[in-house]
Amino acid sequence: MRKALLLSLSLLCVLVVSNAQTTYLKTAPSSLKKSYQKALDLYKNNQYPKAQKAFEKLIKKSPQFIDAYIILGSIHFDLDQSIESERYFVKALGLDSNYMPKVYYTLSLVNYSNQKYSDAHKNIKKFLQLEQMNKDLISKANKKLKTFHFADSATRNPVISKSTPLSFINSDFSEYLPSLTADGRTMVFTRKINNDNEDLFISYKQDDGQWTSPVDIIELNTSFNEGAPAISPDGNTLVFVSCDRKESHGGCDLYISYKTDKGWSPAANFGDKINSPAYETQPCFSDNGKILVFCSNRIGGLGGRDLWLSFKNKDNTWVKPINLGPDINTPENEECPFLHSDNKTLYFSSDGHPGMGDKDIFMSRMKTLTQWSTPINIGFPINSPLDESSFVAFSSGNKALIASDKSFVGMKDKKQLQYINLDIYEIDIPNHVQPIPSCFVKLKVLDAISQLPLMATIEIYRLQDKKVFFSDKLNNTGSKLISLPGDAEYFISITHPDYTLISENIICTRNTTFNPQLQIYTLFPIEKYEQNTILKNVLFETASANLKEESYFELNKLVEILQHKVQFKIHILGHTDNIGEDIDNLKLSDLRAKSVANYLISKGIISSRISSEGKGELLPVANNDTEEGRALNRRTEFSLKKIE
Repeated sequence: MRKALLLSLSLLCVLVVSNAQTTYLKTAPSSLKKSYQKALDLYKNNQYPKAQKAFEKLIKKSPQFIDAYIILGSIHFDLDQSIESERYFVKALGLDSNYMPKVYYTLSLVNYSNQKYSDAHKNIKKFLQLEQMNKDLISKANKKLKTFHFADSATRNPVISKSTPLSFINSDFSEYLPSLTADGRTMVFTRKINNDNEDLFISYKQDDGQWTSPVDIIELNTSFNEGAPAISPDGNTLVFVSCDRKESHGGCDLYISYKTDKGWSPAANFGDKINSPAYETQPCFSDNGKILVFCSNRIGGLGGRDLWLSFKNKDNTWVKPINLGPDINTPENEECPFLHSDNKTLYFSSDGHPGMGDKDIFMSRMKTLTQWSTPINIGFPINSPLDESSFVAFSSGNKALIASDKSFVGMKDKKQLQYINLDIYEIDIPNHVQPIPSCFVKLKVLDAISQLPLMATIEIYRLQDKKVFFSDKLNNTGSKLISLPGDAEYFISITHPDYTLISENIICTRNTTFNPQLQIYTLFPIEKYEQNTILKNVLFETASANLKEESYFELNKLVEILQHKVQFKIHILGHTDNIGEDIDNLKLSDLRAKSVANYLISKGIISSRISSEGKGELLPVANNDTEEGRALNRRTEFSLKKIE
């Protein structure tokens, strides 16, 4: 906003100076011609204190000298004296409100600088009423009109948001563009050293809530600039931006690195499917790793810098990026995208949507990949007349990190603004722009006998849309951290061709804890295990043997095991709780076991390899006195045994 104001003042003063030969005669006696010219020369040579005194003498001699008041207003602003600047512009208009309409335009910007948003709105409207010729300035004024209207409304209705600077992260240098793992315990961010070189730094949250002293990621930092990191939910993948490397496709490209036992792998260029001869920066991933959103000024955009999106094909290649469209992008600049782990809520910074002035942070929700809800400004005082960017929300949905060039001091007085390097703050997200909270699974899979990590396959099925939400093979650590969008129920399947099946059921609600303990799962080699395995996600209609559709996800995993282990036969057991008559429960459990057997047969497993049996309420695994216990007792189990 200050840059725009300086340009406006320069334009105004050029007009005054260029018209000096005629305008001064209208507002001052000809006897002041030489004095006025000397004062103008001082001003044009940037000798502001001397020019100020010269023009003050002129208005003492001629109190009706409008041009002198206008230039004095400009001088005081150049001297960082915006209150005095405003006083002189008001005086000029008081002498003749129609003398130069552009004074209203400039006064509105000075009003805004002084945080008099209502006055700014009034004066920009007055300019638009008077100005007829300057189409370019009229266009700019219409944009300012929206900005001033929003600023006036926003400051009258501030959002409640506590903010805390991250003292262990912030330094005398600028810190910005943070990125978090799903559990919020690892942060990677950009630090600009000596206002010149950008590097990647990493920090870890301790049990007491404090962050460790940041360390630079030496495996990735070079003599070039590295920044704008996006770390994967599990912390094992890092995408970042580097500029001017030999292998780059343009000025700045996206690079990718993977966590190893020794640190981070050498960075690899993302390739020409994503990178272009233009400028790519500020990447972010969806939590399942299938969607990439980034900022670019490439050909085909709607303005300066736009937000673009790509997604993975089934063969794990990235499609050609698509523009997010006019719902998000404007003729100005949209930057710093962050897609929350709910995979719907997008935050970004923009100076094209109505806001407080420079770049504000906005929120929008995805309808389709190219259709988004109307962006909502997240509110004052989170957004201010200064730049706000680098918004990253925690999985919980109620807190975020933000980078800003001010201290959050309430913005009541311009003197309270502290122009400092960019620092990272933790803030409360106002309720109306919160994402759907996410929960996450933190697991480790081991061989039950050797206790060594197992490279099993994890698949997560979401009941809400009856689709596989996540599928991935574990690396050699056997570990994974997976975010799950809230307000949904999930089935989790852990499989390996040579091991038993493990399944879980997770209901992710807004009240789910966001600090889970590591869950360790042990899989037994099929060759050495003949005990029963519970199929936790095989469900039936109430008091019926009809399988629910969502059961097919887990039963299909069982089919895969039987297809792989053709030398094994399967025995299926059905169990109930103790509600109802014994004979009825026995019959129901037998029918349910047969339903599972029939499903396997329908998928091509020969019937001679399958047997089933109902046990009714005879073999409880929990107390039947509670609903939780009865739910555990209503179960389907299977065991595998080699065919003799």
